[in-house]
Amino acid sequence: MRRAAIAVAWMVTVCGSAGAQPGTLPATALEDFPKVQIGNRLLTAQVYPPVKNRLNKGARFDHAGVVFHATYQGQDFTNYWFDRFVFDPNDDGKYPPGVQHSCCTASGPVEEFAPVGFDEAGMGGRYLKPGIGILKRTSDKYSQFVSAPLLNEGKRTFRSTRNSAHFTQDLNDAESGYGYSYVKTVRIMPGKPQMTIAHTFKNTGKKDIGTKVYAHNFLTISPGSEHLTITAPFEWRVVEPLQPELVKVDGKTIRYLAPIPKGVTTQSQMTGFGDKASDYDFTITNTKTGFGQRIRGDQPMAEINMWSIHTNLSLEPFIAISLKPGETKRWTYTYDFFGPGKETRQ
Repeated sequence: MRRAAIAVAWMVTVCGSAGAQPGTLPATALEDFPKVQIGNRLLTAQVYPPVKNRLNKGARFDHAGVVFHATYQGQDFTNYWFDRFVFDPNDDGKYPPGVQHSCCTASGPVEEFAPVGFDEAGMGGRYLKPGIGILKRTSDKYSQFVSAPLLNEGKRTFRSTRNSAHFTQDLNDAESGYGYSYVKTVRIMPGKPQMTIAHTFKNTGKKDIGTKVYAHNFLTISPGSEHLTITAPFEWRVVEPLQPELVKVDGKTIRYLAPIPKGVTTQSQMTGFGDKASDYDFTITNTKTGFGQRIRGDQPMAEINMWSIHTNLSLEPFIAISLKPGETKRWTYTYDFFGPGKETRQ
């Protein structure tokens, strides 16, 4: 049934419909891809597994753990932030604003790892993108937005329960010397509006793995990002200037003053944090509605990027990973969801 629905949507789109671009699908077609719902009586979410006909086939984001529609008290925290999308991972064509290529058709706390061995691979060579696998180098410079052929994704498994989704990926690429074992679990905790994402990453290859990973926290609780505040345990410092009519940095708080117009981006690297894991602790609140989210990590941050457009706010804390063969890295994100009058700093 799901395959049939996708095929019908694809044919309608290609043949053309009002306002549609050939080769694209409406954002609502995401509902037709294989997914599981996890949750409790307070919080629910849709998780898209990395099966054969999976949603995420691009060369950017981790293929495990795309989360849409994390919903608490009727508020969708990770809704669609684009109008249409391109499903074909080899389609790098030009499309108007509001259309996302396969690189970026994701929402929620989807993750991206930095590439490993791209420069050393040479043109046509093999490099590693953790969470995806071994990719073929087809460009002079690395770009996260350009398609790259997947040569080896290893072996994947997936299982789910009522309140969790569990992913594994085991990759051994003898030709490049890279290998790893990756375990990821998305879990909604019993009895409270809290989601955790736990990771175990082991270098099982013959080469060192040096990378960074961040969660692209696509948050859709305020159209235009108006009324949003972001608080941290440290005083924010901005690397690139932000538009003063839209965003104000005030000590430990970032305030959005007005709606972000369509076609405008607010973006900057952010500093001010230290080398303690306790600095990885942010609360994002819509001061008009009272809905918000607290985001915590149990590892120190290597950098932070803040990016937002009129449909979503994305705060992106990075964690550094440096593993020799046989070494393991573990990290966990914790997301607390709250509504009017319910903000907590537990």
